[in-house]
Amino acid sequence: MKKNVTLNVILSFFCFFALNSGYAQLPFVLGAVLETGSGLIESDNYGSGIVRITPFAGIWIEGIGFARIGISTGNRDIDSTGFSEELKRFDISAQVGFSAIGPQRPYIAGSYVRSKAYSPSSDIEWNEWGLGIGHRFSLSPLAAIVIEAEHRWIMKHYDRIQRLNISGRRLQMNFWLMAHVF
Repeated sequence: MKKNVTLNVILSFFCFFALNSGYAQLPFVLGAVLETGSGLIESDNYGSGIVRITPFAGIWIEGIGFARIGISTGNRDIDSTGFSEELKRFDISAQVGFSAIGPQRPYIAGSYVRSKAYSPSSDIEWNEWGLGIGHRFSLSPLAAIVIEAEHRWIMKHYDRIQRLNISGRRLQMNFWLMAHVF
């Protein structure tokens, strides 16, 4: 009897997604996000862009919403007070969105990024919060491109390398490429 209950739950799960998107698919997605923005960034420059590529895994249910988690790393050399050192960056991001007006319509999303920068002389950590709007463009039943415009708030933190208190905000554009996992 217990096997029938489990089978019914599994069949109900697949039927829901078949009715929701026109074909049976699991809601799991993999992809990458290219983030570029203008405004205050960690080097205290206005008008400079930030570029970060974040691979992610998530869940996308067409017409309802999505959730994704991504990790991004990077290295760059900085020149501080006459000597050069390597700055390593590690970012963990989470984003949740929902479509209040149905499938193939724009959605509203909120995001959170925990950023850390490591160097031999000091470490820096800060939080970024975002709110934006986006739209998904299907390439096929298996893949899609997503375009978002987002406003990000960078929480106040102290950059020990440049000896600056930094906080601010920026306008950011995100470009996703994602594929459904079967």
